[in-house]
Amino acid sequence: MASILDGLNTVKQSLAVQQFALSVTQRNTANVNNPNYSRQDLVFTDPTVASSWALGGTPGVDVRASRNSFLDHSISRELPELGENEVKYSALQEIDAIMQGTSGAGLGETLANFFNSFTELSGNPTDMNLRLQTISQAELVATDFNRLYGDIQQVQSSANQHVKSGIDEVNTLTTRIADLNGRIEAAHARGSVEEASLRDERQQYLDELENKMGVRYFETEAGTVTVTTDKGDALVLGDTSWNLEIGPLSGSSFYGISLNGKDVTDSVSSGEIGGYLQVRDALIPGYLATLDDMAAGIIERVNDVHALGVDLDGNAGGDFFTPFTQLTPGSNTGAARAMEVAISDPRAVAAAASGGDVGDNTNAKALAAISGEKLFAGGTQTASESYAALLYRVGSDERDAEDAVTLQTSVIDQLKDQRDAASGVDLNEEAVNLIKFQQAYQASSRFATVLNALSEEILNIIS
Repeated sequence: MASILDGLNTVKQSLAVQQFALSVTQRNTANVNNPNYSRQDLVFTDPTVASSWALGGTPGVDVRASRNSFLDHSISRELPELGENEVKYSALQEIDAIMQGTSGAGLGETLANFFNSFTELSGNPTDMNLRLQTISQAELVATDFNRLYGDIQQVQSSANQHVKSGIDEVNTLTTRIADLNGRIEAAHARGSVEEASLRDERQQYLDELENKMGVRYFETEAGTVTVTTDKGDALVLGDTSWNLEIGPLSGSSFYGISLNGKDVTDSVSSGEIGGYLQVRDALIPGYLATLDDMAAGIIERVNDVHALGVDLDGNAGGDFFTPFTQLTPGSNTGAARAMEVAISDPRAVAAAASGGDVGDNTNAKALAAISGEKLFAGGTQTASESYAALLYRVGSDERDAEDAVTLQTSVIDQLKDQRDAASGVDLNEEAVNLIKFQQAYQASSRFATVLNALSEEILNIIS
């Protein structure tokens, strides 16, 4: 009887093992479409060594996640550049559309129409309609400069707000990672099967964090991860995290980023937040500076030439555009935003040369000739060429960002395919496992039936 009872105990253990195996297969199957799930594999261990059992007291069986740490890190390393360039590409698309479509046409066309209006005026300098047209075209130029500057600044302000919201998301992610660190360490210490799913969840948050700002992380022997900025400032240590803070950037109206009172804005150079910082602090200021230089140059040159002529009443020509006053020596900041036409009376347009007759067109021709003068880029570009160069610059930056997004997406997709091949769930394999474990369970049940029948016969013989 003792051997039969031992056999029944073995059957009990076998049934528990097969039931546990079926639960692992069911869990894998349920997560077949979960990209953040690592397949769990059943491992048979020594049933006499309790430390090798999975938590729950099932002797002789454990579960291991088919996780490839190398591929996880490889994917994470590519995510910051993808996030950065996706942000830049989106912002540059918006800026490109703004510059191509102001007032139904680009600024280059508006400038050409403005200078052409002086050419038309030179054909009949006393025509009031042509004089009104000149002023009207000048107002369109000023309006386009104003609108371009304002709309691009809106993109810049939007990027600034995204920096703030992005930091809030980063703080949420680091808090979750720290919490998972503590839970993973505890699960690891007690041999819990929960550890595998907790690690999957943490890896998902690490990938999201990398996409947001780009960080460095490594795993400790205890199973926790330490997370730092690219320059080594700690964000997560064990189950403790430190929040990034948002505040006024020194000398600017934009947000800066600090950690424990230290300015770490420069440490965030990649990921979505890094992309927004580049758009806000590098790309857009360069575009706006070019617009300001163009506006200031046009204002100054047109005013200078206009002042040399006389209007219909023989008065010396004054300022055609409101003069721009530099707030900072050597800087034209704000010229495009402030540009406006100084005259409204068509008689005040100085089309004639000083001392010329009422019908003289000398100064109108001189004003029209400004369109061909090399006033910009160190005397190498006309106004139209300068704007065309700016358009090309924006378009080139946009294409570079788009190409980077395409490349990074391709690289990440390939890495994910490799990870899926190594860690993903194969339904065919799980179907085979399901049949195998079910049959093993049924075989154990039949063995229990046989042992039960034998025990009854022995008891009958004894009686």
